[in-house]
Amino acid sequence: MSAPPPTSPRGESPLLIVAATEMELRDLLAELHDPRPIGGDAWPSAWLGRLRKRHVALVACGVGKASAATAVASLAASVRPSACLMTGIAGAYVGAFVPVGAAVCAASETDLDAGVAYRSAVASLAEIPLPRVPADARSERPDLFEVFPTDPRWTAALAGACGAVPVPFATSDAIAGDLDVAAERAARSGASVESMEGAGAALACARLGLPFAEVRGVSNVAGVRDKAAWNVGGAVRAASAAVLAALGRLEPPT
Repeated sequence: MSAPPPTSPRGESPLLIVAATEMELRDLLAELHDPRPIGGDAWPSAWLGRLRKRHVALVACGVGKASAATAVASLAASVRPSACLMTGIAGAYVGAFVPVGAAVCAASETDLDAGVAYRSAVASLAEIPLPRVPADARSERPDLFEVFPTDPRWTAALAGACGAVPVPFATSDAIAGDLDVAAERAARSGASVESMEGAGAALACARLGLPFAEVRGVSNVAGVRDKAAWNVGGAVRAASAAVLAALGRLEPPT
């Protein structure tokens, strides 16, 4: 017989907060009250506790879309979260006007690796058509191909915390290695920000019917590989501050 999912003394379901690495969670871990490990051997960097009076589960999922999707699915089954937030660092495309060191939240997530590849372009999965998440007549949700929406309630809270409007995000397991690749991806997807995990978490949440939102700190210009031009510490601090501020904007579910 399996153990019941962990909840707060008030019966509150936790908010699941996911980042690729423990480093990206360090500021949130420093604020976590009464932390206890929950991930076992599969997720050694996963904890349950309280942030700003809210019951939360934090997990460092590992790098890449598959890692993010697997962690969300696994933790969703064990802790039964009320929603999922993705956080961490990311690169901003030239022309997006998102400064290095700033926090910004996602209006949507696009999987850059999903579609139909031609010599000169990548077309939508809708061309086949093969939806990643089929339409749901009960909720009137349309087919989802490579673009996934974010939850309006959490996105509004994160946008207020960032002091900036949400922008489209994009994800690839192979990040842009130069400015030419970054420019092609920005033009193709309409995205402003690139990471390696967001679309994987968004897909898992869409399948599970779990509200999903994402906020990241911009550590670099996408396509710039010179680490001397990066600001990882500032990006982590900005994203973590936005998460903490957003928690104060939304009352825990009852």
